[in-house]
Amino acid sequence: MATIAAGDLQVHYREHGSGTPVLLIHGNWASSAWWEPVLARLPSGWRGLAPDLRGRGQTTGPDSGYTLPELAADLWAFADALGLDRVHLVGHSLGSAVAMQALLDAPPRVASLTAIAPAWVDGMPAAYNVPASQQALKADRALFAEALKALAPTAPADAFWERLVAEGHEQRLTATLANLPALVAWQPGDRLGETGVPALVIDGELDPLTGGANAERAAAALRARHVVLPGIGHSPIIEAPDQTVALLVAGWLAAP
Repeated sequence: MATIAAGDLQVHYREHGSGTPVLLIHGNWASSAWWEPVLARLPSGWRGLAPDLRGRGQTTGPDSGYTLPELAADLWAFADALGLDRVHLVGHSLGSAVAMQALLDAPPRVASLTAIAPAWVDGMPAAYNVPASQQALKADRALFAEALKALAPTAPADAFWERLVAEGHEQRLTATLANLPALVAWQPGDRLGETGVPALVIDGELDPLTGGANAERAAAALRARHVVLPGIGHSPIIEAPDQTVALLVAGWLAAP
C-alpha cells in the first residue's frame, strides 16, 4: 500500500505486479480493499493499481468534489501522478461510472474499459435516491453489514469480509449523500459507445441492484460484450475473482 499526492488529494492505493497498467476503481460504501482478490490473481505482465476514491478508504483531502466528472478528474490526476499515459480501466458499481466518465473525458488514454455491476448510464432511478436510507446505514453498523452482504451473497463471511465492512462503514457521510444526486445527474447514454474503445460488461445473475436490464442497457450504450456470471450477486470481484480475472485478462489481450 502507498500514498501519492494527486490534485488536492493524498491518494491511498494498493498495487500489485508490473507491466501494462490497469486502474481498478471501487464502488460506493467500499474501498480499494475490494480489489485485493483481483490483484492477487493478476498474471505477470500486468500492473494493477487500485486507489481509494475521494471521501473513502484512507485517501485524504477536501470533503467535496463528489460529482462524476470530479471523481473522474481525480482518477486522471492519480494516473498523471504515477506517470501513466494510457491505461486499462476497470470499475465496479459506482467505480464503473467513474471509469466511464474518465473514458468520455480522455478516450485516447483508455486501452479498454470494463464495467462490473455497471452503474445506470441514463441516470439512477428515483427509487434509489433516498438520503434517509443512506443515513441509516451510516448510523447503524449492523444494518450496514446486512445490507452489504445482500449485495455479495456468496462472499465468505470471513476476516476479509469483516475488514471490508469496517472500511466501507468509515466512508464519509458527505460522500455517501452526494453520491445520490451525482448518479441521478449522470446520464452519458449512448455517447459512451462513440469513443470506439473496446469494452466489456460483467454482472451477476443474482445482482439485485444494477443487474438484468440495467446491465444490458450499459452494454448496449458501450457497444460492449456482456457476460452474466451465474449464481453471483452484485460483487463478482469478491464473489468470483477467478472468473472475473480470466475475463479481464482476455479482454485486455484482445484490446489494440
